Amino acid sequence: MTRLARCSQLAVFAVLVAAGCSDDSDAPEDHLYAKTTTLVQYGSCSELELDLESMLIRETWANIDSYDRRGGYGTGGDDSADESSGGGMGGGRQEGVDYSGTNNQEQGVDEADLVKTDGYHVYALNGNRLHIFGTPSFGDLVPESVTQIEGHPREMLFDKDAGKAVVFSYINVSSLPQGHPLRALTGIGNATDGWYWRSSQLTKMTVLDISDRTRPTLVREVYYEGWYQTARKVETSVRVSTYASIEQRILWGWYELLQDHNYSKSTVKKIVAEQIHALSLRDMTPQMFIRTPDGHFVTQGLDQQSCRSFYRPTDSHARGISSIISFDLLGTEFRWDADHVVSNWATFYSSKDRIVLAEAAHDWWWYWWFADDGDQLNVHVFDITQPGKSRYLGSGRIEGQLSDQFAIDDDNGEIRLASTTNLWWRWWDGDGDDRPQMENHVWILEQEGAAFPVIGHIGKIALGERIQSARFLGDKGYVVTFRQIDPLFTLDLSDKRNPKVVGELKTPGFSSYIHPLADNRLLTIGVGGDDNGANWRTTIATFDVTAFDAPTQTASLPIESDLSWGWSEALWEHKAFQYFAPKKLLAVPQSTWANTAGNYRYLSRLEVIDVDDTTGALHLKGSIDHTPFYDTSKYWSYLQIRRSIFMGDFIYAISDRAITVHRLSDLAQTNVQTLPGYTEGDWYWWY
Repeated sequence: MTRLARCSQLAVFAVLVAAGCSDDSDAPEDHLYAKTTTLVQYGSCSELELDLESMLIRETWANIDSYDRRGGYGTGGDDSADESSGGGMGGGRQEGVDYSGTNNQEQGVDEADLVKTDGYHVYALNGNRLHIFGTPSFGDLVPESVTQIEGHPREMLFDKDAGKAVVFSYINVSSLPQGHPLRALTGIGNATDGWYWRSSQLTKMTVLDISDRTRPTLVREVYYEGWYQTARKVETSVRVSTYASIEQRILWGWYELLQDHNYSKSTVKKIVAEQIHALSLRDMTPQMFIRTPDGHFVTQGLDQQSCRSFYRPTDSHARGISSIISFDLLGTEFRWDADHVVSNWATFYSSKDRIVLAEAAHDWWWYWWFADDGDQLNVHVFDITQPGKSRYLGSGRIEGQLSDQFAIDDDNGEIRLASTTNLWWRWWDGDGDDRPQMENHVWILEQEGAAFPVIGHIGKIALGERIQSARFLGDKGYVVTFRQIDPLFTLDLSDKRNPKVVGELKTPGFSSYIHPLADNRLLTIGVGGDDNGANWRTTIATFDVTAFDAPTQTASLPIESDLSWGWSEALWEHKAFQYFAPKKLLAVPQSTWANTAGNYRYLSRLEVIDVDDTTGALHLKGSIDHTPFYDTSKYWSYLQIRRSIFMGDFIYAISDRAITVHRLSDLAQTNVQTLPGYTEGDWYWWY
């Protein structure tokens, strides 16, 4: 965006505040359905402040305009967002050969997870603790230390050479004890207007020195307003993806104003604009807090260097902040680099050289006024070749929404994406009978200066269906869609300017994750089905894509449940899917309920499957059962086996209540360590 265009956008804000509002719809007058976008660096903090105020006014006005229409009003939510990583550790044990590590999307890019191993230790987050166990010999499980972690630990990363680990936690601000300094730093309110939180969640990064596994020591504690999304590590550089949308009382307080002013929308709109204009920049942007060794908190605003680390995509509409926070685990001090994008919720992807943020171009309220606009997706690309830094390269724009991170890929600088259009129904604009059909696409973007234009495109894939899984592997791609049956499409991407669908295979059910097995073979997890649709039974399958234009399914193995249904975290979380090629074994968790004379009992198991990577044959080797570790009187303890690790001739099964070790030959248990697990009061969906 040029400086003139930026000034024009700021002028729009002045019009919003000063203009007389009406009781009719006050749709923005700067409607432009652009096919491209770019990130524009803010020239000053005042520009950022005015821009955020403008977006907040528009969002609130859309809520006011939508009041009392079709029996309700706008929610203020982000409906356009996607639904949618020392001593004793050297030596000869090699990940992927002697033991299994995290199931990462990209080689050389470690994804944060709740369980990690270096081949000599197992690191497991359990409840609000980090447990470290030694494995001096494969099959061992020796408790070495337990470290309390504040909040709700979600994932971690570590570097074995630096002897450092970082744990990422959520902190529910409202649950902090009275007198905690963060309550005053993140709370807003008074006795008259009530109390609320700037952000209901804080992301905490706890950095530990783990060079002595028996006595981890605290290095630093950093808190950030907003939601932790994921993290990646390339060598010793850690990059964290967060999203923040700072709460404002006006987002729900406008209704009280309507009541107080006899439901005059024009009057309330003017009051709202004046109230928002009175906000400061720090009222609308997330803050970072660092706890010093003496227990005090130091606030570090993100409005440093005249807000030059903030960017706004052109012709886009959002007020949330997507942040890429970079730091080096080798650093003795917390020196961080950050890029902040004013955006909607983003899907995060990282290769060794680039980070991609893919976010909906327009917040929900934009479609209140412009319902015919398609779902556009901004694609922002950052270079991460410099340790501890990220640098903006350019942006592109496509249509549709993504299924998950596997719908994005970096192939030597070319960004490839798989999307579905017409996913989001404008509920206020008719009964949906005439809504456009869903349609699936594959896009290839290539850098030209500061832009990533589309240079290759495949459209009209599986009309009326949506993408359930995607995988890009070299010059080949795979997309699975679903409505009644599961079409697997094979894609030839060798000519980036002329990609094409080569083959299609229809099978019952659908695959939710695609894993490369061996040359010309795929291993998948999903749900089974028949001609009437999905039966929602966890199913493992293999596919032969040797004949790329005529792929075939070589095997399908339903995971039996005591009832007709069950679930596996691996259906939606690829890090729960553990395939270990040296042993040709797959491990996936599976949970269900057993019904005995009307009495239901929770079952938690790890299914171990023999996989023939030559023929594609599948055979259930056996199950590892953690059901006996669960207290049936404590409903909150029903958390399935989360992860598994292969080590030599053993497999480790990790659940909320125990870690067990089993021989691969017969799956007999050889070792066990029980765990405290989560306790009552922890959030029920933390599995």
